[in-house]
Amino acid sequence: MNSLEEYIYRHVVPAYAGFDAAHREDHALTVIGQAMLLLERMPQWLREAKAEGQDVSEWDVEVRKDILLAAAACHDLGLVNGRENHHIDSGKIIRADAKLREWFNEEEVETIAQAAEDHRASGKSAPRSIYGMLVAEADRVIDPETIVRRTIQF
Repeated sequence: MNSLEEYIYRHVVPAYAGFDAAHREDHALTVIGQAMLLLERMPQWLREAKAEGQDVSEWDVEVRKDILLAAAACHDLGLVNGRENHHIDSGKIIRADAKLREWFNEEEVETIAQAAEDHRASGKSAPRSIYGMLVAEADRVIDPETIVRRTIQF
């Protein structure tokens, strides 16, 4: 485990313990796992989309695993202030996290913050980056059992 992963799993994920039952540590770990799975499958999807004649140039970019990990892990930290604006508050928390600057420059921290701000399913506009898109999709967890469980818990 590298130092970023250690920070994520020992400090960020445990912050979810105080949130509502649908947004505890298991949710953070699920979103991280789903985001990593999406990243792993992305090259295949892009090849298939290109073969079908789709224009995927906007999404055919290098995606850094470390940035995606941080964005997925931090996406709901704003729940500490309540649900209404948690996506915006998550962005503020990420921008204020001096520890993240051990691994990321200001532009990269901004990308992570924007991904958190853009993850919300009820958002009115499309995510600003591939990171926001991946975190939003990872957060949706299309598994019916999980959806029902989280709905009941929320």
